[in-house]
Amino acid sequence: MTEQHHSAQRFHITITGKGAHAARPHEGIDVIVIGSHIISALYALPGRSSTLALGITRLSAGNSWNVLPQTAEIEGIVNTQTQQDPSQINALIAGIAAGFGAETAVNWQPTGTSTA
Repeated sequence: MTEQHHSAQRFHITITGKGAHAARPHEGIDVIVIGSHIISALYALPGRSSTLALGITRLSAGNSWNVLPQTAEIEGIVNTQTQQDPSQINALIAGIAAGFGAETAVNWQPTGTSTA
């Protein structure tokens, strides 16, 4: 039986769009809509790989009921059976945001929970 190593990395995504009044959404770049597209795309990734497990654990944006926020944050964890290069995931996130006219910053941090 071969030994499998598991690696876990935490990620933090910041999406920057353009805030606007909710009655005039056409004047903004809606980070909540963009975040939902990013989350859907990320959750589709494990279906293509038996070595990847992903969980979104936090989504935060805005603090008002009538204003589209300028920024949103998404956090989560990626568990893999092999060392994972996040560049493909970063490109996916950046591409979705760019399609809406927004920008992203993605930070990765090992969780220290690598196991054999």
